[in-house]
Amino acid sequence: MFNERKEKSSQGELLSVTINSGIVKFDTLDRKNNSSADKSNYRVVRYGDIAYNSMRMWQGASGLSMYNGIVSPAYTVITPRTNTDAGFMAVNFKRKSMIQVFQRNSQGLTSDTWNLKFPVLKNIRISIPKITEQQIITELFTVINNLIAANEYNLKNVLSIRGRFNLHLLM
Repeated sequence: MFNERKEKSSQGELLSVTINSGIVKFDTLDRKNNSSADKSNYRVVRYGDIAYNSMRMWQGASGLSMYNGIVSPAYTVITPRTNTDAGFMAVNFKRKSMIQVFQRNSQGLTSDTWNLKFPVLKNIRISIPKITEQQIITELFTVINNLIAANEYNLKNVLSIRGRFNLHLLM
């Protein structure tokens, strides 16, 4: 369902793969930049690719890229083949049952050394619906995620207003 993107470049915005937020721009994280000064081995990520941390795939460290950029050589970048919707697969990769499959297929003596390299990942067999159904499911999850984000934003605003109002009452 995927090909590995092996393209490398030292040019491009630095991206990071997180367990909770997927692929994000590195400069939005509150982290120290430990990236190498020589980025010539960094992997190219394009909009619509999936990147994953091969040492943390069994924990769900993967995401669909909404950006063009580069990631550490520790990450694996994959591109969907025909009849595979990357958005659908990105959601599928986060499912608990799928993460358990990744854990069973990871290699290493202990969880600290487990890794899931692309040659193993590409041979994992799963059932997926037709491309049109994948696309509908991706659209549905996009709508749901946007509704959740909008409600979280509204809740934060309500709590902020309420907090200022209660503070005013105490004065």
